[in-house]
Amino acid sequence: MTSRTSPECATTARIELTRASDDEIVARVRPDRADPVFAGHYPGFPLLPGVHIVEYVHRAVLAAAPTVVLAELVYCRFLRAIDLDDELVIKVRRDGELCHGTVTVSDAPAAEVVLRYRNGGD
Repeated sequence: MTSRTSPECATTARIELTRASDDEIVARVRPDRADPVFAGHYPGFPLLPGVHIVEYVHRAVLAAAPTVVLAELVYCRFLRAIDLDDELVIKVRRDGELCHGTVTVSDAPAAEVVLRYRNGGD
């Protein structure tokens, strides 16, 4: 399954949902080298912006649970720089309204993100 981008997205990369259950989501994504953000982040040494990492986790959640609405970014910690050629693996543990995301690159931790959601009808 693949998550498409929408006008609200900060990034043009596509999320590939590889597994989804009631308590776990696993997805993969590769940064889109054509994304205009890389012209200024940083010229000559492009790095993936932290907002893109948070969005990748969020879009993985939406791919598995499209009716939820993001209510809050609870926690975010970036552990290493991510190159544009890296493939990111996103694992999300769902615990009620909280989604605890771990992003890895080559099996090494790259980021931790905790997002709070509410049901779309609330």
